This record gives sequence, structure tokens and C-alpha cells, in this order.
Amino acid sequence: MTKEEILEQSRKENNNKDIFDFEVQKTAVMAAYFSSFGLCLFISVLNWIFTRRINVQCWIIFFGMLTVAFFIKFFKMKKWHELFVALCYLAIFILLTLVFVFQITGRINTDSITNT
Repeated sequence: MTKEEILEQSRKENNNKDIFDFEVQKTAVMAAYFSSFGLCLFISVLNWIFTRRINVQCWIIFFGMLTVAFFIKFFKMKKWHELFVALCYLAIFILLTLVFVFQITGRINTDSITNT
């Protein structure tokens, strides 16, 4: 078999999808998840050091991203575990969004945290 024949057979077996491309995308997604977590943690630590306040905005974005990713995985793969994880992330996202709304409307006084 020539190289082209092997590639053609591989494409047929994989429904015209490139395995290498999938692996690169999987690695990129994992790197994005971990770097997003690291950046959120870094921003949170800096915010706590300089303001002694809890900042939830970056965590809202992080958990929103994870919620969408796991819902898409559930709809594509039909695995109940993915739905459970997505719902957990959604609950955290909603909780943090409520905390943020309460902070900006003044219902939660973040200054009381700094005076303790």
C-alpha cells in the first residue's frame, strides 16, 4: 500500500476526521481549562491581597465556560455523568452570579469582610 492509500483508508475508517487534529484540539482545550483556572486563581489572590475583598466576576466566567462545555459534551455523547457535572457547574455559576448581583446592588456589604 502506498502512503496515499493508507491515508485514504484511515479517512474512511474515521469518517473523514483527522485523529491528529482531534488530539491537538483536546490538548488545547485542556490547556485552556487549566490556564483559565490559574488566571482566575491569580486574579483572586491579587484581589484579596490588595483589597481584602472577594471578587467573583472571573469565577462566573470560568464556571460559565465549564457549564457550556459539559452541556455540549452531554448532548453529543449522551452520558449522564456529563449532565450531572454540567448541572453542578451551572449551580455554582448561578450562585456566584447571585452573589455578584447582590454585591453590586449593595445587598451584600463586602466592607464588613475587611473589618474583621
